[in-house]
Amino acid sequence: MPSKPAISTSMNAERTNCIEPLYDSHEVAVQCRVSEKSLHRWARKGMIPAVKFGRLWRFRKSAIDEWINSKSAS
Repeated sequence: MPSKPAISTSMNAERTNCIEPLYDSHEVAVQCRVSEKSLHRWARKGMIPAVKFGRLWRFRKSAIDEWINSKSAS
């Protein structure tokens, strides 16, 4: 039976680097200095970039960083 080729560690590192970090609601609420309830309301209304997985809101790090920078610049 032929063995499967092993995945190199460099390929694993590339896959890890492709995955963008996600913040949870608590992390973003602390960073924005608002309650999680307000943050969820903003997410539902589309006022802040967010993704919902089931009942949980998640926030892409790059999108939140851009959003915060755009708010502080105006």
